[in-house]
Amino acid sequence: MNSEVRRVQKFGRSTLMVSLPADWVKVVGLKAGDPVSIELNEDGSLRVLPLSIASKKVEKVVKLVINKLSDEELITRSIYATYLLGYDKVIIESVDGYLMDTQFKSIRKIAKTLIGVEIVEQLPDKLVLQVFVDPSKYSVSGLLNRMGNILRYMIQYFILGIINKQTHLLEEVRELEVELDRLYALTVRQLLLSQLDRSLAKVLGIKVSLITEFRTIAKALEDSGDSIDSATQALLEGGTEVLEKLTQITDILRESLDTLTLIIDRTMRSLGESNLLTINETINLINEFFKHVEKYSIMLFRKLGLDETYLVIRELLDKLTLVAKNFETISEIAYDMAIEKQRAEINLAVK
Repeated sequence: MNSEVRRVQKFGRSTLMVSLPADWVKVVGLKAGDPVSIELNEDGSLRVLPLSIASKKVEKVVKLVINKLSDEELITRSIYATYLLGYDKVIIESVDGYLMDTQFKSIRKIAKTLIGVEIVEQLPDKLVLQVFVDPSKYSVSGLLNRMGNILRYMIQYFILGIINKQTHLLEEVRELEVELDRLYALTVRQLLLSQLDRSLAKVLGIKVSLITEFRTIAKALEDSGDSIDSATQALLEGGTEVLEKLTQITDILRESLDTLTLIIDRTMRSLGESNLLTINETINLINEFFKHVEKYSIMLFRKLGLDETYLVIRELLDKLTLVAKNFETISEIAYDMAIEKQRAEINLAVK
């Protein structure tokens, strides 16, 4: 239906009225006396829907048709994508009459990594996945805070594993990274659903115009988890000998990780407070962190030389630097969002 211009008419003493397009009324089956839902959008426009449509939830279903040659990675990537895009049900069906054993296993594995996904039907030639997630129950701000908390826990286990030379504590870092990935996928799903459903965005307190920024924040948190996980993997591969040598520099590592934890705390808090001065201080702290890490790297090279332990430590410091860079990105987004909230007057006065 093409857009058109209609004049506002006065009805009674103070009521303003605009008639509804006849073609639209016929399409949606609206009759005199029917209730309608009216939503005010961020840009000042109105969204009008018959209440029967506004309150009706249509299940999004997709079918993946495969055969015995379909690659497991391709199948799992497709399932992951449908989850992010907000599908409620995914049907995987083989044209060969049965799924391969490796395909069954890969589908079960991806289902376990996605929050709220269950296998509700399993036949030799078909698997049905159902998403049991109520979008209104998971706020994006809450999910992002949980991701930030998991990063803090990962750092705590990381330093404890080094100090106590306990590999099981380092293994716990890797388990937490899996949970972080699960939360990231759910966060993106919530954001994309909010983009499609403005009423959901309103319930979750998300400005549709900022969905891209929120997704970038979620990705930065997920990438930070990957970096800490990679550093942990390097330590585990280095074995007890590397852990033994690392105990000689625990003060340096603890200081670096404590500073990184402080950066995470301040950055996550700034997303909710929108204080320009605090965010600016956090960005300055991140820049100082970069300088300290480089200083530590040079100092350790002089002390250890170019041996295996130094290379592991160097990789570790590089990964921590990547985490700080991700939080620099988040802080810059938080600063931009805080500026947007200030509107006509931006207060930069220092108390």
